[in-house]
Amino acid sequence: MTCGFIYRDMIEEIRAVCFQHVQGLVSADDVQRVVQRGELTIVAIEEKDIRNFLTNVEGLLEEIKFTVDDELQLSESQKVAQQVLLWLSERENKGSRYSSSD
Repeated sequence: MTCGFIYRDMIEEIRAVCFQHVQGLVSADDVQRVVQRGELTIVAIEEKDIRNFLTNVEGLLEEIKFTVDDELQLSESQKVAQQVLLWLSERENKGSRYSSSD
């Protein structure tokens, strides 16, 4: 199984932008835009948890933008991007374990 997600392309786009942000190649605003697009794209009931997670991530990025000192925003938003990558990996592994039992 390559990817256990219904919205595989959107998930891969989210992963890519988060990885790029951790590397310092794209801004937190770029991550936020892709996350927002993911919230609008991922509508299947089977992936409601992903949409809810992305909504929380978008809120965290917004909070960082408006409440964290400028010099700390990059490192704080990179932590969020790392959390997204980890969560999506764990979610994919969980999903692939259950999908093979049908």
